Amino acid sequence: MTLDPDYVTKAERERRQQTAQKETKVAKTISIPISYWALLDQVKNKLGKKNVNETLMYCIKEIGIGEGIE
Repeated sequence: MTLDPDYVTKAERERRQQTAQKETKVAKTISIPISYWALLDQVKNKLGKKNVNETLMYCIKEIGIGEGIE
């Protein structure tokens, strides 16, 4: 049996992907009224973001910049 030097385990692939993204994934439930989800969806569509996670990150960063935190 020969070892394939190009084979990468699932755990190593995930570690490399996380390192490349330089972010830590945390699961958190967000409970907000449906009207806010609808607004978030409209913002997502207007900005051309892929998903609500990307949209939330964008909004949080923009607020941080506006408040002088980021």
